Amino acid sequence: MTGNLLLGGGLAAALAAMIICFAQKIPSARLVKATALTSAGFIAAASLFLWILIFENDFSIEYVASYSSTTMPTLYKISAFWAGQQGSFLLWLLIHALIGAVLIFRRTTAAALGIYFLLQSVLVLLVMAKSPFAENPAEVFEGVGLNPLLQDFWMAIHPPIIFVGYALLAIPFALSLGSLLTEAASRSWLEEARKWTLAAWAFLGAGIFIGGYWAYKVLGWGGYWGWDPVENSSLVPWLLAAVLLHLINLARKKSAVLSVAHVAATFTYSLVIYGTFLTRSGILGDFSVHSFAGSSIGTAIALVNALVLIGGLSIILTKAKFLPQGKMYESHGEAAFIILLSCLLLIFIAAIVWIGMSMPLLSQLFGQAAAVDTDFYVKSTAPIALVLAIILIHAFIKFGRAISLGGKIAHVGFLVMLTAIVISAQGETLTQELQPREKILIADHEVVYEGQVFSEDERQKFYVYTVDGEVVKALTKLRGNGSDAAREPAILKNFSGDVYIAPHAAEIETIQELILTKNLFAMDGELGYIFEDAHIDYDEQRNPTQATASITITDGEKSEVIHPLIIVTADGGTSQAMEIFGGKRRVRLTGISGDLEKARLEILPTLEKISSMPITATITTKPFIWLLWFSVMTICIGTLLAIKKFKARR
Repeated sequence: MTGNLLLGGGLAAALAAMIICFAQKIPSARLVKATALTSAGFIAAASLFLWILIFENDFSIEYVASYSSTTMPTLYKISAFWAGQQGSFLLWLLIHALIGAVLIFRRTTAAALGIYFLLQSVLVLLVMAKSPFAENPAEVFEGVGLNPLLQDFWMAIHPPIIFVGYALLAIPFALSLGSLLTEAASRSWLEEARKWTLAAWAFLGAGIFIGGYWAYKVLGWGGYWGWDPVENSSLVPWLLAAVLLHLINLARKKSAVLSVAHVAATFTYSLVIYGTFLTRSGILGDFSVHSFAGSSIGTAIALVNALVLIGGLSIILTKAKFLPQGKMYESHGEAAFIILLSCLLLIFIAAIVWIGMSMPLLSQLFGQAAAVDTDFYVKSTAPIALVLAIILIHAFIKFGRAISLGGKIAHVGFLVMLTAIVISAQGETLTQELQPREKILIADHEVVYEGQVFSEDERQKFYVYTVDGEVVKALTKLRGNGSDAAREPAILKNFSGDVYIAPHAAEIETIQELILTKNLFAMDGELGYIFEDAHIDYDEQRNPTQATASITITDGEKSEVIHPLIIVTADGGTSQAMEIFGGKRRVRLTGISGDLEKARLEILPTLEKISSMPITATITTKPFIWLLWFSVMTICIGTLLAIKKFKARR
């Protein structure tokens, strides 16, 4: 209730700021600042309240129970805020509101601020429609916790950076429509829009590539980009933001380009909303590992998308007769033509990616939903990217002096990125079953599989390899029942590139399951088991916390009594394996009947036996892949320098 009341306050203040701005009450600038800061304050308080609920382990809130737990480290408790659909929307809203609090102290027109706070009001409504403060219908005493795949530093910072980019792209959209509503032919909004678009492009690009590095480092499927529809939903607005940026620059010199810049601003932000719709409506549930489950929020986002796109285009069409006319370029040899041609190629790439990522939705309209494969993207975009690279090189040779230092660095970084993508894809790949201490050769590298090593608490295991004499380990995080939860590859980094080893899930065929009946003798082939007794521990509210069994095990000569237990969790229960007879065997309790008359036991091989088992792995070489990470940093640094240069020019 408290969180929703705070959001309600944020909505009321944002609507008040919007109304004041649209009323063009310039003398009430103080009131605009007051209402905008009040809205940001309420939204920040709601966000802080959610963090408090997470850190206090308040599992009476469904969102907290779904994405946090008492055992999660601090970093992942912080990132649990945006781990789910509801929290990520609140994060987007928080960033949008904080940026709005900065925007009111700049020379931003009242109309542009009105558009911005209209968007802020809509975001508040979306958060309230799918609130992270909803009460949990079930009473639980431990949360599910964060998905093991998300428990990584790079994934913890990836969503906030992406949402900074999304929120910043609202500014050129608001500045564009604000200018059209007041003085359509004016180009005064371009300077401000250029700076914010540069910042948005840098943040969104950094977020995309951080996500790619996380996929490369953690997922273990062999790459940094899989053309997943959710990955593409961020790529498309990033590509269009690049188009918008170049059109803004050109419109400052060529007034005829102004109308195209307005259109680009609308399409760029509307595709941010469209990507959000695709990923959160459930349409991609069967086609993307990143997509959220379907919910009623999808319809609301689709309506917002229509509001942004149709509303923006309608204003542009209404004001089109007031926009400057004329030629966008005089000849094919001038810089304006090169810029426009490059923008057109980027639009072609964005359109192809949009079609591919939208295929599940488009095909659903005419029958059964289907998706395109990665070859569709590679074969269709690669030729265009090659032409784009040639044009960039030509532009550098002919017009390099006119490009700022930051622009030069960013464009060189982009060319290096395209080159690195091509070079790193030329490595060798080998999938093979490896016996312990077996040597194989790949691209002049010697790889030896050494075996598996378990952590003391058996919540992690490592596949150990030596590559050219250097030890590297592939990490597998284990669930409470011992099954694989998340696998990370082993990577040997060299100047010449990476050797990337992705082990496949180990198949242990020697696991045996026994159903024991109380006081009856059962055997697994070698050992005998008698289920003697069981009891359940309860907390003060009479909720079960753990179940313990008493089982006698004999080999015919000696006996051993064990007391395995199951700890009750929100998603069922977890139990650890126990060694018996000095490590001769391992057993794990996996279930006890409600009447305490039956117990289910897993008979597991020893850790030594598991370590000596063969493992299938895919080994890939990634020639000079460090160039890709270097190019990304170069792009971001160049973009930030361009912003600094822009400030100096003002």
